[in-house]
Amino acid sequence: MIWSSAFACCANKKEINCTVTNPSDDSHYDLSPLKGYSENYVIYAGTNTSLEIILNVCHSVIFGFGALCQVNSGACLYDPVKAPTLGYLNLGDVQETLSFDSSNNLILKYENGAICKENQEKGQQEQHIRTTITFICNLKAKDTLPEVTETDGCHYQLTWITAVACSLEQLHEYSVKTSRRCIINNPVTNFMYNLDSLMDKDFNVTSSRGTKYKFSVCGPLINNTCKAGTGVCLEENGTSLGMANTNLMWQEGGPYLNYTDGNKCNDNQYSQTFIAFFCGPEGSSNDPIIIEENPCQLIIHWNLNLVCEKRIKCNIPDTEVTLDSLISSTNNYIVQINRTVFYINVCRTIIPTPGLNCVHGSGICKASLNDNNELVEEVNLGFPKETLIIYNNQLMLRYIEGSVCPEKTDVKISSVLIFFCNNINEHLPKFIRYSKCTYVFEWRTSVVCGTILGHWIPPCGIKDQFFLYQIDLSSLYKNQPIRYVQSENRNYSINICGEQKNGNGSSIAVCENCNIYGPLSYIIFDFYQNIIKFKYLNGSKCLNSSYMAEITFICDETSETEPTLTWESDCITTFEWHTNITCLNQTNVGTRFSFDVGRNIRKTPTRIGLVASIVITLFMFLLASWYCVKPNKRRYFLHSCFNFFKSRRNGRVQYHRIGTNEQARLLLDANNDPTQCQSDSDDDLLDA
Repeated sequence: MIWSSAFACCANKKEINCTVTNPSDDSHYDLSPLKGYSENYVIYAGTNTSLEIILNVCHSVIFGFGALCQVNSGACLYDPVKAPTLGYLNLGDVQETLSFDSSNNLILKYENGAICKENQEKGQQEQHIRTTITFICNLKAKDTLPEVTETDGCHYQLTWITAVACSLEQLHEYSVKTSRRCIINNPVTNFMYNLDSLMDKDFNVTSSRGTKYKFSVCGPLINNTCKAGTGVCLEENGTSLGMANTNLMWQEGGPYLNYTDGNKCNDNQYSQTFIAFFCGPEGSSNDPIIIEENPCQLIIHWNLNLVCEKRIKCNIPDTEVTLDSLISSTNNYIVQINRTVFYINVCRTIIPTPGLNCVHGSGICKASLNDNNELVEEVNLGFPKETLIIYNNQLMLRYIEGSVCPEKTDVKISSVLIFFCNNINEHLPKFIRYSKCTYVFEWRTSVVCGTILGHWIPPCGIKDQFFLYQIDLSSLYKNQPIRYVQSENRNYSINICGEQKNGNGSSIAVCENCNIYGPLSYIIFDFYQNIIKFKYLNGSKCLNSSYMAEITFICDETSETEPTLTWESDCITTFEWHTNITCLNQTNVGTRFSFDVGRNIRKTPTRIGLVASIVITLFMFLLASWYCVKPNKRRYFLHSCFNFFKSRRNGRVQYHRIGTNEQARLLLDANNDPTQCQSDSDDDLLDA
């Protein structure tokens, strides 16, 4: 059996920067698309088809079945005859960054491999095996593999002909030349962007100032008050902001159109419009947005599923760890330090924002505020290209290939978000430091705390054990106390809060005919999946067991539905209930926060907060007055309060965090022998 799992990944992996600038002509190269994070490249060792070379690019070989190479090895030789003990020979460690040979071809060197036995047998000086990969630019070469061109047993020389080896300038020029009528291919991945379905239509967009524009895609406007052939028109005065064309062009982050030669805007310039299309988060607005507006230039960003090549997964494979609930589809997470503002999204591109003219497709963008509080000097801090990883026991999300690093021009800026479980649910990341062209943020959130227990708050509320969330469920009960769910043979009634009585006068929540599905035994908050589960156990006798039920409340912010039946057996029934009442991880991402480095985040006070602060201040003043006037009563009162809170802390009921998946299953999947679970305490079940 072969089990691919993130837990099997080597924590000591070696990775180097895969971008470089050629000093001879200032052209830029990026081999990052060839870097493997889940699998390796495998080729034959020259003409010997019994030997295989396992390699990666700018990254150590991914450890796994059939790839038991040394930890830092960028390439290794696999000999099936000598496997498994001696079958893997290190052909060089990942060490040096990219460079150029005398012919201006990109080269990647892996040095300090295993000791070369060929030289030892010849009596020569001890030498380590090394590997050199030469990358040859070919704009039409897609999905190719390297080939061994020469080896003497000590130096393996490989050649890789690929379009990825071409400069970014060449790739852009090639995409322009090969573009068709509103269709263009990504020259690196060969993905085809086709916006033909948007042609022959007029679209409207309004700026933040209220100015209305009409524009078209890959063709002139149909209903046009501007001059013939116009692609963007300011209708109120018939000003053309660019003539239409069908030249859809490619750049990192998505395709774009550039309409030029509009009306004259000053003595030396004519108006132009830049329309950028990008793949935004799921559920985000599909309406175009004006990012920048001035007499000579209009910039429009448009989030379209048509240009979604791929969206990275925001989870750890084979685990329950996911940050999907943090993906924002409406507003960016905004962090401000003095006059520097960071715009952030999780695993997705930032949401188009008027005035924020960052490279479209960026996952994190840094901007500065001028004296008029306008955003200027936008810097791309990385694209969301890499999946969530666990590195050195930390949950990390990395954004790569941002703008050029100012202190090291051959390196591009990257960013790292590090997530920590925190009972105090901070709704925003905190900027920690900038070092070696990398911005580092920390985010303490309950989202990564996993699955925890909760408890009931009469008459109709729930809390999680860390007191992060308190939810009032009464709105699910007041309008319609009893909900009915029918199957082919049964008619269930559900009453999560009220006094539904059975024949014996007992209060029940789920019943069917005379069968009672037990009292509420567990409340489970699942922050990973943004759901809450109610587990009802120890109901009426059923065969050799008892009746049990489970209601899963699923966050749905857009609609409210009735509970539905999802599973039904002789003794076990499960329901789903889509509602916005039980949504977890709701963050006020549209509100700007500010903080100083090393201090806690401070939210700008709202009107409600101001009123609350006045009330609290008045209360404290009265309390202080009473404190001074009647010291005897004051001592008695404070002593009583202290004893009350002390008794609350030392009460018998203790709630514990679920520490393992197995412990969670004890709660979620108690089905075959519920009576045994009922005889155990919470502490026993959770192995606390």
